[in-house]
Amino acid sequence: MSDTGKMECQKVCLSKMNEAQRQAVTHGEGPLLLVAGPGSGTTYTITNRILYLLEKGIRPEQILVITYTKEAALSMGNRFQKMSACASNVCYPVNFGTFHSVFYHILQESQVLKSNQLLRLSEKKTLILPILKAYGMSRQADAENQEAFWNSLNEDAVQILSAIGYYKNTMQISQAADRLPPKWRPCFEAVCEEYETAVRRTGRIDFDDMLYDCRKLLAENEKIRSHWQKRFSHILMDEFQDINPVQYEVVKLLSVSPYNLFAVGDDDQAIYGFRGSEPKCLKRFQEEFHARELLLDVNYRSRPDIVRASLAVIGENQNRFEKRLRAAGQEKNVPGVAQEKDNQGTNTALLYKDTETVTLRAFVDKEGEYSHLLQTLSACADKEESMAVLFRTNSSMQGFAARLKSAHIPYEMREKVSSIYEHFIAADIMAYLQVAHGKGNREQMLRIMNRPSRYISREAVREGIVNLKDIGAYYSRVSLPKKQKDAVLNVLMQLERQFCSIRKLSPLPAVSYILKAVGYERYLKEIGGTEGRQEWQEILEWLKEDAARFTGWEEWKLFQEEYTKALKQGGSWTGQASGGKRKQAEGREKSVCENHGKNSVHLLTVHGSKGLEFDKVWIPDCNEKNFPHGNMPDAESVEEERRIFYVAMTRAKKSLELFYLTGTKERPRQPSRFLHQLGEFLK
Repeated sequence: MSDTGKMECQKVCLSKMNEAQRQAVTHGEGPLLLVAGPGSGTTYTITNRILYLLEKGIRPEQILVITYTKEAALSMGNRFQKMSACASNVCYPVNFGTFHSVFYHILQESQVLKSNQLLRLSEKKTLILPILKAYGMSRQADAENQEAFWNSLNEDAVQILSAIGYYKNTMQISQAADRLPPKWRPCFEAVCEEYETAVRRTGRIDFDDMLYDCRKLLAENEKIRSHWQKRFSHILMDEFQDINPVQYEVVKLLSVSPYNLFAVGDDDQAIYGFRGSEPKCLKRFQEEFHARELLLDVNYRSRPDIVRASLAVIGENQNRFEKRLRAAGQEKNVPGVAQEKDNQGTNTALLYKDTETVTLRAFVDKEGEYSHLLQTLSACADKEESMAVLFRTNSSMQGFAARLKSAHIPYEMREKVSSIYEHFIAADIMAYLQVAHGKGNREQMLRIMNRPSRYISREAVREGIVNLKDIGAYYSRVSLPKKQKDAVLNVLMQLERQFCSIRKLSPLPAVSYILKAVGYERYLKEIGGTEGRQEWQEILEWLKEDAARFTGWEEWKLFQEEYTKALKQGGSWTGQASGGKRKQAEGREKSVCENHGKNSVHLLTVHGSKGLEFDKVWIPDCNEKNFPHGNMPDAESVEEERRIFYVAMTRAKKSLELFYLTGTKERPRQPSRFLHQLGEFLK
């Protein structure tokens, strides 16, 4: 294609843009902060910006484009190549990648990596467990605390590895330590140092080392830093609100005057604080680089009322860029408010009655909420519209997935998650049930025999089906002080009485009995303290709700196995029934299977929904303790939780339904504080 043809194609692209997009695409030299509202066409703007730079004579290999996920990098790269084919029929070697892949490439090409292999989580646990055991032995004196220490060691190892990752992303050791149970905080820094030594000995690299080591390399080696500064003359970054301090420092080290940095982000969508991301990096970027600021203010995704309602919520945040956003084609605010009751007598508030797009519904309890949602999803199954139900936590998402499976409604889970039934708490409860009913093996007995602590030795439990009489016989003949022996034999008799009680109960009262009478809930509090265990309480509440749906423990166990199998086969379910209901569901299952993939309900956590959009969106459980999640220690935490809620709302294109629970007079539930601003529209 001739130069004239290329310029003509580029002019056509510019003519299709709004004013803010055109200004961003044609920005000259120097840093630019492009604040971009939801659905405002950031990918379209970035790819056209790359084409514009090529038209201006910038060599493609000097352009670096950074995104936050591998999928986003591939998608943007493919989209750019299609657009560039329109302009010149040439495949340009522009560099696309994630922060981690770009930094890994820098380390690799700079020849500072000894190995190309990343450490898997299981390998990292293998490295850190001996270190934790050594510190645990030195800090735990009495036997009871020692037993609790050993029982929780694997769970603690995962938490400590996560805290180490947080430290490497933020360089804030004290904040990383605060994320741990109190017993590990005093020795966290020492554990970090020993773990790093162990990693270096392997000659391999931890995932978070790519950031940490790249920053260190560029900061300390002027020759290498200069090489990479010359290599990339223009750096374009998407989702800049998710950048963490270490990534930000590397970007600074890679850039030199005139600082051709093109940063695209929305501080209102910064939801990865738990990974160390800091939305204040946007303002820091603007101030330190004196960056030009532009706003992409047109939402091409959502209907006007969804845009207006979501802005009413996020507008409560104080520490943010002020934005005036509008839906595409919107001339005025959409008027009209109505309140009515639906045919089930549920209180319903319809915002903007002209379209009935944003709906707020109240339910007494979760059973009513989920029943309504199941009916609604079933009714929508034949419509050619994308549907998503968004949850604050993984446990809530999987709990509802189990309900969809029972109702034979097809669903898909995009996120890679382990089955909720494989969580150690769920596994412990099922081990109690199986051992109590005479079906438990040695592995299951070892799980529960000292949860809570009973001082039962591993050597006392033989292979095969567990029998408490055999364990008692072991202690009758083993050489131990009489007081110690009598104490264990008494514990075994008490445990047999508890097993007898469990055998007489259906799943729900059996779970409650294990938690309270057996002392399992007390055990969890002892090993976890009061901080960082919100997830455990959610698992317990969900287990009780789930158990209530089954008449026998074996039926519950079969359901768990089928659900876990389906999840491992791809995170979807096509309607297969379980247990005695299988035959009655065969006809329904065939119908569901035929439709699977067309009208499946998408189940996602809010974090997993980032960057996606759906015609219809439902957000259940809009209550305090869920939105915002847990106990909010400070205003900054509340603002991040409000951003999470905002991201959930702005996934919707055509309709958005928000559900909350009122509870009963005896046990009232508080609606989320994030709904209060929506109440302003209902007056």
